[in-house]
Amino acid sequence: MTPRMELVSIAVISRNHSIYLEKCLDNLLRQTYEHIEVILIDDNSTDGTYDLVDSIDSSRLKYHKNESSIGLARLRNVAISVARGNFIFFTDADCIPAVNWVEEGMKILIDEQYAGVEGYTTVENQNFGLSTHFVENTSGGQYQTCNVAYKKEYLIDVGLFDPRYSIAYEDVDLALRIKNISKIAFCKDMLVFHQLIPWSIKSLLLNSRRAKYKVILIKQHDLLKTLPFRIVEPNSLIQALFPILIPLYFRIKSPRDVCLIPFMLLRAILHRLIIWKTAINLNIFVI
Repeated sequence: MTPRMELVSIAVISRNHSIYLEKCLDNLLRQTYEHIEVILIDDNSTDGTYDLVDSIDSSRLKYHKNESSIGLARLRNVAISVARGNFIFFTDADCIPAVNWVEEGMKILIDEQYAGVEGYTTVENQNFGLSTHFVENTSGGQYQTCNVAYKKEYLIDVGLFDPRYSIAYEDVDLALRIKNISKIAFCKDMLVFHQLIPWSIKSLLLNSRRAKYKVILIKQHDLLKTLPFRIVEPNSLIQALFPILIPLYFRIKSPRDVCLIPFMLLRAILHRLIIWKTAINLNIFVI
C-alpha cells in the first residue's frame, strides 16, 4: 500500500475550548493528505463544543463525548481505541496544524525505522505577554501530543498512555517507553501553530499541579542523572527564590500582565512545594 492510501487517524482532545477548536478543525479537514479521519474526544465540555461540531458537515469528523472527566492519558486512549487508521496523529483543540501537517509527517512515519515523529510547534503570533501561554517545540525531544504521530502498533505494544499521568507528561512517558524499542524522528516541516491561551488565576495555580507528574516521570524513567545538581525545572525555583526576576522571564505588555505577577510567584512556590512533597513520597532526592 502506498503512503497516500494509508488511512490516518487524527486524535484531538478538547475541554471547553470551542473558541479555539474551529480553527483547528478547519485546517484538519483541509489537509493535503486526504485519506484521514478526525476523532474529536470531548472531555465533558460545557461550552458550545457540540454545537460547533454539529455545524460541520463532514463524514470524516468523528465526535465522542465523555460524560465525566477521565484525565488526559485515558482520553487519548479512548481515541486510539476507536481509531481505524494504522497511523495516529495527535494534536489539541488550541492548535492549528498546517494544511500539509499530515503529509509531511507521513513522509517520515512511513519509514520502517521510525515508530513515531514529532513536529515543529511554534506560537500563533508574537503578540503575547505574561498573561498568555502557549507551547513551543523547535528542535525536538519534547514529544508533545499537540504535534506528534505514531504507528498504532507501537502504541499498543507499549500499553498505550499510562493513566497515572492524568494531567501532564503522559506524552513524554509514552515517548520514552517507545524509544526503548524503536526511534522517534523530528520533522521541522510538520508544522503546528499553538494559539495564545489567556491565563486565569485559577488555571495559573492549577498549572502548578503538573509538578507532581514531572517527579513521577523522573522516578519512573530514572532521569535523575539528567538533572543539573538534581534541580527540577530550575526556572521555577529561581522565580520562587527571587521574585524580582519574574518580569525578566516574561514579556510585560499590558496592565493584566502586571496584575498576574503575584500569582505567577504563587504558582512558582506551589510548584516547588509539590515537587518536594512528591519527591518525599517517592523516596527520591531532588531540589
